[in-house]
Amino acid sequence: MKSFILLPTGIADVPVAALDGCTPLEAAHTPNLDRLAAKARVGLVRQVPEGMRISSDAAVLSVLGYDPRTTDATRGGIEAAGMGVELAPDDLAFRMNFVSTFRGHLVDFNAGHIGGVEARLLIEALQAELGGDGRVSFHPGLGYRNLLVIHGGRKLRIETVPPQEVQGHALDDYLPYGPDAGKLLELLERATAVLAAHDVNRVRVDLGENPADRIWPWGAGWRTELEPFSLRTDRSLCIVGAVPLVRGLGHMMGAETPLVPGATGYYDTDWTGKLQRALAAVEEHDVVLLHLAAANEACHETDVRLKVRVIEEIDRFVVGPLLAALERRMDVRLYLTTDHMTSTVQREGSTTHVPFALWGPDVKSMRTAGRFTENAAAAGDLHVEDGHTMLEYVLGKALPRQVAPVTTAGAAGAVPTAGSAGRASRVGRAPAPAPAATPAARRPAAGRKRTRSGDEQAP
Repeated sequence: MKSFILLPTGIADVPVAALDGCTPLEAAHTPNLDRLAAKARVGLVRQVPEGMRISSDAAVLSVLGYDPRTTDATRGGIEAAGMGVELAPDDLAFRMNFVSTFRGHLVDFNAGHIGGVEARLLIEALQAELGGDGRVSFHPGLGYRNLLVIHGGRKLRIETVPPQEVQGHALDDYLPYGPDAGKLLELLERATAVLAAHDVNRVRVDLGENPADRIWPWGAGWRTELEPFSLRTDRSLCIVGAVPLVRGLGHMMGAETPLVPGATGYYDTDWTGKLQRALAAVEEHDVVLLHLAAANEACHETDVRLKVRVIEEIDRFVVGPLLAALERRMDVRLYLTTDHMTSTVQREGSTTHVPFALWGPDVKSMRTAGRFTENAAAAGDLHVEDGHTMLEYVLGKALPRQVAPVTTAGAAGAVPTAGSAGRASRVGRAPAPAPAATPAARRPAAGRKRTRSGDEQAP
């Protein structure tokens, strides 16, 4: 039996006033997702362990059966692997965004979703002007997602903040800091001068587009290794995705990570091309993961209508054809889930539970879920606390040990339904109630979220 994992990130959300109190999943027209839910085992799963920093890398690790709490993988190291950059043991790598600023504030964390050709030209200019001495190097990735490497910087003590958390705030409150941040801050200012003088940005300004007028390094990390997926599971893996993060994890796991023309990691991606490549991989591999990042991008842009549209496109161009293809085979289990709950309105994430649907050979629908939504999943019979344990079930093995039933109040965006309390089975610890949503507020520098570099470990 084979397994197909469909991972559209960012689709789980909380109720939104602009959608009449519905979540984007509830507001979207999703006949194929709902058809899947009607015959699948539907429930909730926590992909990012409670207490961990909310991140896509932790969630993808969990989906593929790796416990993020015990896996030694760093964001910068993963991104480097995804871009094909070989790090030396003492190198320090940062994910590096191109961003747009105005009057001392970060106004666009992806510089108007700058295209790959333009981004590569800017990277080449930065490397020519600032990378000649061998102490730092700049590497192109996918559009605004790039890489900065400080060679020999593994021990540097620098803290950074992801740019999507800074959007709308003053730069000075969120710049890299720490005992060794001085040289990096100098590099940022020199890079700003290079970008300001480049023709790419002059043309973007003339066209009314946001210029990539600043680089923003974050997510520091170094070279690490993961146990190969095939050794852990005795199964081969293929990951179809566009973003360097996912491709990097696949590379580190020993998976095939094919490039798909037209795959952008954005909502202009080639849905059909990615799906066709993933279905072709089913013929050659035991496990295939198809990663779709577009809904998450809509979250970062705080555009709920766009998120609804993206969900509907995923339903039409991916879920529908995928179901039809797998129904003809009947030898593949389909596991559909997402990474973590993300509030589109507040651009905030949560480690709370997210929906999943599992369908295929020997999987019984325990309750009929009318739709694939947060609330419908919360009414399902299975709540899994440790997301990495789900892979065993997906691969056709027994469920992990089940414990006492719990209510559904802790679900992402879930509202307890009549008669639902106390009926769901759960794996792992009891889920904590989801915190009430609060309006986003500017954080003072002392309270900002941070990612660490060097040998310093997060608490």
